[in-house]
Amino acid sequence: MSKDEYKQVIEDLEKQGLHEPEGRLSHAAYGDDDDVKMFEVWRSQEEFDAHSDKLFATLQGAGVDVDHIDVHRVHSDHPD
Repeated sequence: MSKDEYKQVIEDLEKQGLHEPEGRLSHAAYGDDDDVKMFEVWRSQEEFDAHSDKLFATLQGAGVDVDHIDVHRVHSDHPD
């Protein structure tokens, strides 16, 4: 997604009261202005699943095609 699309998604999530979902521990966006990616850490898969339909609907509403997501288990939440 573009940087402008990302900003729109964040604004839409804030308007819906969905910008700080229960269980999300961290959120970051990175990449070039025309290829922004999001990275999030969730307390559990279940908490992500409870929020994902609303997130995907908001992304699609902003014109962002959600073709796939990568889910990985975190084994350590600290740098050592």
